[in-house]
Amino acid sequence: MKRIVTFISALLLVGAAVAGEKVIQSSAKHMPKWVGGMENGFFIVSAQAESLEDAQQKAMTQLREQIISAVATRVHSATSITMHELSTNGDIVSLKEMKSQLSVEAADIPYLADISPSHAADFYWAKVRKEDKSTYHVYHVKYPFPNSKLRQLVDEYDQRQKLINDTLQGFAATNFSEFDDLDEMIQRYNQFKQFTSGLRESDSRHNICNTIRQSYDQMLAHNLRVETISSNRENTRVAIFYGPKQLTCALVPKVKSNCLTAIEIKNAISSSVIRYDFTTGCYEDEQNWLDITYTILGKKYTTRSYIK
Repeated sequence: MKRIVTFISALLLVGAAVAGEKVIQSSAKHMPKWVGGMENGFFIVSAQAESLEDAQQKAMTQLREQIISAVATRVHSATSITMHELSTNGDIVSLKEMKSQLSVEAADIPYLADISPSHAADFYWAKVRKEDKSTYHVYHVKYPFPNSKLRQLVDEYDQRQKLINDTLQGFAATNFSEFDDLDEMIQRYNQFKQFTSGLRESDSRHNICNTIRQSYDQMLAHNLRVETISSNRENTRVAIFYGPKQLTCALVPKVKSNCLTAIEIKNAISSSVIRYDFTTGCYEDEQNWLDITYTILGKKYTTRSYIK
């Protein structure tokens, strides 16, 4: 349809020098036969503007739009992602399929950046004076675009979208209960955030990403916790758990106490040991406590140990 509209517009522009209008300058003595026509393997585009530069720019814009339209009609523009919905103990209880309708945009076709008047097969421009003595320019361009180039652009588009969709499906299938290391969980979460930021705002897959992020947040919030493993008047050992699984972790917690002094923290592979002085500030007849807090992805996880 766009091609028909462009063809009609071209015919109107070809006949511009009528009704008192006159071509007063042109790029060639005679208008090429291809102007206003259609040829296999080429896009023929026309545009007019007050200046020649603007007319040329408008023609290039129309050309890019036609290429986008040609690619869009040849690609499969829908994506379907299946995501696990998890209960609070990490067991899979259901599957949810999410669909997203994609649209082909200029950012999806790097080839468009190379579209230039210098690559045209031919061009023709004319400066036209109206009956009221004002002028405008009309620019016609014949640009090569064989079917082989269209197939190449469609294949490149499909490959890029498949890579994005496969990556997104991998994120959707993430089950944090399979991880043994908290740092790997955090890395996975941050990788997903980086992937999401790489999608343009108009990409409808952002809705799927939002659902995945909510699922990540729920899985972590419902399953992560800090537990006291052992505690006495000399030291307290704590660890981070995901569900029933104790995680290895490089994070160092922050601690706070109402009486303990000379606090030292030593991080082991799968737990942290907090050493302290009980005798200086603590009393036998009072509650002596130690708060141990880990900050994970902006959320605080705390356990309180009572030292007796």
